[in-house]
Amino acid sequence: MSPLTRRPARRFAALLLAATAFGLGTAVPASASSPDGSIGRGEVLDRAQSWVDAQVPYNNVGCYPNQYGCYRPDCSGYVSMAWNLSSALDTWHLWNVTSDIAAGDLQPGDALLRDSGGTDHVALFVRWADAAHTQPVVREEIDYGYVAQEDTWTNGLRGFSPRRYNQLDDLIPYGTIGVKYAAMGGGGSVLGAPITGERDSSLGGRFQQFQNGIILWHPDDAHPVYGDILRTFWATDAERHWGFPTTDEADAAAAPNGTRGRYQFFEHGLFLWSAATGTHEIHDAIYDAFAAGGREAKLGYPTGDEVDENGGRAQHFQNATIHWNPSQGTWITT
Repeated sequence: MSPLTRRPARRFAALLLAATAFGLGTAVPASASSPDGSIGRGEVLDRAQSWVDAQVPYNNVGCYPNQYGCYRPDCSGYVSMAWNLSSALDTWHLWNVTSDIAAGDLQPGDALLRDSGGTDHVALFVRWADAAHTQPVVREEIDYGYVAQEDTWTNGLRGFSPRRYNQLDDLIPYGTIGVKYAAMGGGGSVLGAPITGERDSSLGGRFQQFQNGIILWHPDDAHPVYGDILRTFWATDAERHWGFPTTDEADAAAAPNGTRGRYQFFEHGLFLWSAATGTHEIHDAIYDAFAAGGREAKLGYPTGDEVDENGGRAQHFQNATIHWNPSQGTWITT
């Protein structure tokens, strides 16, 4: 949590004068959306971060100008700016441009809104601070004496309603996943178009699903998983079993018989595919022996997964079998 920074009201006036003097009030907004139009979560977060970076002080009159326009620097003006509304709405009118969502469906760029019980306030949801989803991290303009900041509500939602802006486009990739998707070629890549928004995955990661695969993120690395490797990954309990991908899928070496395929590393194993053998995972001691024995270039591609063998384990490859036993370790037979 960032410490609260107090600024006197005259500091706000000075900021307005300085911004006007440098022409920021007439700057073209650096955004992909149009006012009141469809907007992605990444753009919402970028716009919100601009006031946090500038430490814009709270004031419920006037407007603060930057590259995103000129908006009243109070709680609802801040959220209006982040959503690229054509004007700074108040908390009462934000209900008209949002829809109710479940707390469990809160995603970055949604809002927490309340105008009852003597509280009129809105904050922009960023993420959960805890695995139990009881402490929201928000960006907000709190009140006089404070500046725009990112804060953690340690006492929960405290009567605030989770709301989603009606023009928010949930499908637009953003953040590290968005960067990876763009680098791959976006909709023209092997992944195709997005079909879900970015969501939490198991074990503290995030993922987004596309027509032909997913991009799976874990701080702060994102990799695509698709095709037969993805089908096998999903069928074997995904990241709960194998961890997160640590490489993209890539060409594997040719086997002695000419078989060629693809591979992808995960935190707890290697997935190796060829059209002739399908996809099989290699892990732990058998993987160590596989790597030391020359990998697929010498042993060929796996023809099956590990199986039980005389109190140990074994895995068959095109040119060899790797055996493991707790008393003997690993050895290779051809």
